[in-house]
Amino acid sequence: MTTSAAIGEALGRSLVEALGPDCSTAALVARLLQSSPNGMLDAVRLESAPAGAALRVLTDFERRGWVTAIGQGWTGGPERMPGGIPGFLDGAAAMYSALPHDGRATTVVTFPASTNGVVRALPRTGFSYAGLVSSDEAFARIADAAVNTLTVLTPFLNKDGLDYVVTLFQRTRAVQKVLVVRRYGGALARASERIEELARLGVDVRNYTLPLPKGFETFHAKVILADQDLAYVGSANMTRYERRSMELGVLVDGKAARVVASVVRAVEIVAERVSADRRRPAFPAPASSQEAR
Repeated sequence: MTTSAAIGEALGRSLVEALGPDCSTAALVARLLQSSPNGMLDAVRLESAPAGAALRVLTDFERRGWVTAIGQGWTGGPERMPGGIPGFLDGAAAMYSALPHDGRATTVVTFPASTNGVVRALPRTGFSYAGLVSSDEAFARIADAAVNTLTVLTPFLNKDGLDYVVTLFQRTRAVQKVLVVRRYGGALARASERIEELARLGVDVRNYTLPLPKGFETFHAKVILADQDLAYVGSANMTRYERRSMELGVLVDGKAARVVASVVRAVEIVAERVSADRRRPAFPAPASSQEAR
């Protein structure tokens, strides 16, 4: 009997769909779990596995009942892991690495509050619209995927939008949380008003507004990034209210997410940290509103 048959087609398909590029790490974790004399895994036993991938794998295994989190480690769960899992995941990892996989892109949309315009017209364009993902779902997915760092870049931010950003930072397990704003457009002012609350959440607030001989350097991009693995890039602003605008973006992983991450990390390096005693750095006023954009 083959390994894939031993674990069942449905389980095999579920593992590949859920773990994707983490199949190789999943095989290692499964093998460590099965070979552990007491069924325990801790940081020492997992040191050979990439930290972010290992945590994603263990979270998936916990959902299947194969492991249970205890303190600083993991132990066997209520459901017994099938013996063929490590071998199956080895095969899945080999097939996955052989595929031309530079990452996936998923279209993310925020529809206007009104249902009279694009929402009504969209079904007439064909069935592709069924693949759209809502902004809320995409942002929650990113927050859940982050292990080391969750970064939010937004040039615009109002009170309700900041409330929403706070829920993302509360939701994530990421060790580092970074909010990048700019002075113009009100984002820095909104974040500064709640800098103590953000600090208690462990959020590092940064202001990307760099003075130049004429004007300043800033940004207009909207990005939400989990480590270097999953990123949203698009038009969605963190300004929650009765919206009249449609927002459109993409959710990317793989190589595209790593490229986005390199840009975001550069921004984090040059942006100035905002603290309670230094909330509004003085910069020259923009020559025009268009320059601020």
